[in-house]
Amino acid sequence: MNPNHLLTFAVVARFRSITLAAQHLHLGQPAVSGQLKLLQGAVGEALYERKGHHIELTPAGKGLLEYAQKMDTDYNQAIDYVRCLQQINTGFLRLGSTTTIASFYLPRHVVQLQTLYSGVQVFMKTWDSAEIIRNLGDLDLGFIEGPVDEDELPGNYVVIPWQNDEIVLVLPEDHCLAQTYPESVPLDVFTEYPVIWREPGSGARDVIEQALAAAGIVAPVSIEVTGVSGIKESVRAGLGIGFSSFQALRNEAKGLVARRINPPDGLIWHLNIIAPKQVLQSRVAKAFLELCLG
Repeated sequence: MNPNHLLTFAVVARFRSITLAAQHLHLGQPAVSGQLKLLQGAVGEALYERKGHHIELTPAGKGLLEYAQKMDTDYNQAIDYVRCLQQINTGFLRLGSTTTIASFYLPRHVVQLQTLYSGVQVFMKTWDSAEIIRNLGDLDLGFIEGPVDEDELPGNYVVIPWQNDEIVLVLPEDHCLAQTYPESVPLDVFTEYPVIWREPGSGARDVIEQALAAAGIVAPVSIEVTGVSGIKESVRAGLGIGFSSFQALRNEAKGLVARRINPPDGLIWHLNIIAPKQVLQSRVAKAFLELCLG
């Protein structure tokens, strides 16, 4: 049984006329009659009989019409849904992001997206960079910190360089280091004071550990906290010195100061987007990328 023949049958039944149905479907009358004949052949029962210029359904035709009408309704709803997708009025966006990017970079872009396309639903998972790469199959876009080994990515994904941030030392504003170093601090301070470390897998921690290793410095790990907020609150409480993205301190640094680490260049932090190749991106993902990169 051809589904198109069922859809044609539903239209013929609605108009009770092959001629009017043909006009509505922009088909020739013989084409519509041919489809009905094939449908009757597949069913093995007469579905209608002619009464003058109109048709009247048989009991078998009335029974089949219920299913044809459901199919017709579903088909038209599918057309409406696709039309909405093409206009980005509906759909969803699945983002995977590190905590820092999710907290301090993405919110304004998500607000822009939902202001422009109010029907779009956004779902965001926060993981470290390694977890995001492992879960790419469940995401439309991934936002990660630090370098990416493209050999670790599936062949249909690309890395899009996005923004640069800087990892800075976080101190209480009355800390002696803040007085001694008004602008930047050497890496040696990580061996001279208790350090509050981010959790393993954190992009910011990776940057610090790589810089210390390159300088041949071994810094003990005695305190670990999760997230930027944990660093800031621990530093405020006097547990030690910490480090974070400079962006994370811009809007919430009461009682804290930031110092560049390892002058003169500092510790620059590269933020990247992992996306499917353009041909595989949904319209919503493309729209969000345009907002992020614009």
